[in-house]
Amino acid sequence: MSRYISSNELWDTICKKLCYPNSNRGKNNIFINDDFGKINVNHFSTGFGIIYSSFVANFYEDTILENCNSYNSSFLSFNTGNTIYMKDSFTKNEMQWDSNICLNGEQHSGHISFSKHKKNQQVIMHYIGLDNNLFKDFIQNNQYYKDIEPLYKSELIEVNFNNYINKHQKTLLNDLLLTSSLEDKLQTLYLESKLLELIYASVNSVEVQSKINDIYLSAQDIESLNRAKNFLINNITNPPSLKELAYKSAINEFKLKKGFKQVFGNTVYGFLQEYRLFKAKELLEFNEININEASLLVGYKCSSHFSKIFKKQFGISPLEIKKENRRKIYY
Repeated sequence: MSRYISSNELWDTICKKLCYPNSNRGKNNIFINDDFGKINVNHFSTGFGIIYSSFVANFYEDTILENCNSYNSSFLSFNTGNTIYMKDSFTKNEMQWDSNICLNGEQHSGHISFSKHKKNQQVIMHYIGLDNNLFKDFIQNNQYYKDIEPLYKSELIEVNFNNYINKHQKTLLNDLLLTSSLEDKLQTLYLESKLLELIYASVNSVEVQSKINDIYLSAQDIESLNRAKNFLINNITNPPSLKELAYKSAINEFKLKKGFKQVFGNTVYGFLQEYRLFKAKELLEFNEININEASLLVGYKCSSHFSKIFKKQFGISPLEIKKENRRKIYY
């Protein structure tokens, strides 16, 4: 039995604080710690037709989340967490949204959907809402968007595959996730610059993605690669060798190495390190634990090595994260 959370339950804490693309410039940082789980939302409106939201959550049981849209807009959405299942409330059609995939589309006021999330699996989504005319200007000379076949379409929404999230996009998404919670005016300008760069990279990525070195992956291969990714996530403190991972995922080692990077935009152990560091960042931000404990919980025995790669990943040290959280609690 899944826990159901309606948009009404989150209206005062989240929904009414989120702006539409043509709203005034502003930011909102929202954190919820409830019996159903933890949700962290950072929201930013540029004031000229573009909004950005990051949604990081962990639910304590299988959860169905109701999502209501109250404005017309185009969008780019990025899933960098676990697989999400989306269901349209009107057509009842369900769509699987795998990790490391960017979607684009157009939605209208009144659209309602439901997202299904597995318990204790990290949800990390990024959403960019754009004024429809602005987005049309961005893509007017891009033939891909003229010929695109929707993954899903109904009266109030159209969803299209944009691209597998590449390394450049991933770096920008990491930067946005880090800076969107900061209040410094200079950081806000930095946030805006990275947001615009991400839009440019995402709109043009469909043209510049090279398929020359790609290998053919069947539906069974994709299933095996997702199995490998989930096995890594569930064994972050004691990860398997590539040979063992290939065996457990029912795929040969060559396809595991080549296909993993092709589908998820990172090597097997590059993905593992990123996931470990994001999990550690979440632990440091939302739990009263020290740096050494966080390091051990995500599989790093040497806290000094952990701190070094953490700072390289996020541009801020674990100690600074803890200090910032103490400052927030104090104020």
